[in-house]
Amino acid sequence: MMELIPYGEDLRGEWDSLVARARNGHFFFMRSYLDYHLDRFPQSSFLFSRAGRMLGLVAGHRDGALWATHRGLTFGGLVLDPRARTEDVREMLNLLHTELQRQGVEKILYRPCPWFHQREPSQEDLYFLFRLGAQLERRVLGTLQRPGQGHWSERRRRGRNRALREGLVCRESHEWERYWQILSVRLGERHDTQPTHTLEEIVLLAGRFPEHIRLYAAYEGDEMRAGMVAYQSDPVFHIQYSAADARGLECDAADLLVDWLQQGPAANFSYLSFGNSCEQGGRLLNDGLIAFKEGFGGHGVVYDEYSYVPKEIPSDA
Repeated sequence: MMELIPYGEDLRGEWDSLVARARNGHFFFMRSYLDYHLDRFPQSSFLFSRAGRMLGLVAGHRDGALWATHRGLTFGGLVLDPRARTEDVREMLNLLHTELQRQGVEKILYRPCPWFHQREPSQEDLYFLFRLGAQLERRVLGTLQRPGQGHWSERRRRGRNRALREGLVCRESHEWERYWQILSVRLGERHDTQPTHTLEEIVLLAGRFPEHIRLYAAYEGDEMRAGMVAYQSDPVFHIQYSAADARGLECDAADLLVDWLQQGPAANFSYLSFGNSCEQGGRLLNDGLIAFKEGFGGHGVVYDEYSYVPKEIPSDA
């Protein structure tokens, strides 16, 4: 029989162990990542065990009568042990729904793990969302490519070549404060907003996950002209933040940096992700931004969020 276990600090080791071996795990499901913003997203998470083996988990948080698969993350949903099967997933969801109903939850928001972030196929939950009559609440369009593949636009090739002529070079950087200044200025000018993470938060997370969160930059001499923060978690090399200063924009530093990433740090990953180009939950597409990303040879993928009322998924036997 499957057992639902509310997460507690005493289960940190078992939680992280399951994330590490899961067929759709990601480093931002690790407790050291999830817990950095407990003040904004009070945790309401669960593990699922059968015969003493943890087969699944789900990171979530409560907001009154709403429970969500962690809206502080790009995606969430069930994280599954390689041994978990379809009937196990049905049982996990049924146990989750029963517990949430008991707690007074009336609505669930569920962000499934996109297929390209999965080490092995893991879309059983999407099937059961269909059976539950879940409604699509949010869909944003991202850009994805296989590193080094895809046709670069003439504009992006010219930009890369110009940056080379200007003498820019690319390397990994640890100048987080300098980059955050560039990023903050650019986001403020173009979108009247600020980075999702503060400088203190990103430095904290990069310190906790040095193999997964890294900063790469294009330099003109000793001056940083453009930078990209990468979230690296097999099979995806994901560009979380990208920005250039005024001089970097003038000499197309970002084009050179993407070319360098494709040939170097991202080369051994299955996919290079440029992130989403939408606002207002997908109802507004930034045409200029997605054209820039597609100029490197990528194409569209989606990140979804569904809503539904918790209830039992009947057995078909």
